[in-house]
Amino acid sequence: MRPHILALAACVLLPLLAACSKPAADTTRATLAARAGSVAPADGGLGGTPLAPLLKDEQRARDVQTIVNRQAAKQRAQIAAQTH
Repeated sequence: MRPHILALAACVLLPLLAACSKPAADTTRATLAARAGSVAPADGGLGGTPLAPLLKDEQRARDVQTIVNRQAAKQRAQIAAQTH
């Protein structure tokens, strides 16, 4: 009877130990490229996650804000040139 208990314990404990162990080294393209010294991905490596669309929207908002800031600076410079 004892071998059955050991077999049952092994069937239960081994998958739990495997799940809690350190994950294997990440070998995705982004990680390999980052290790090679190239530019990191703009999405922080989250391209395939549910956060990807949100990160894309956030980057788009940053780009729009940059354009608005440049246009505002250009207008301020034009106003300053006209008043002086």
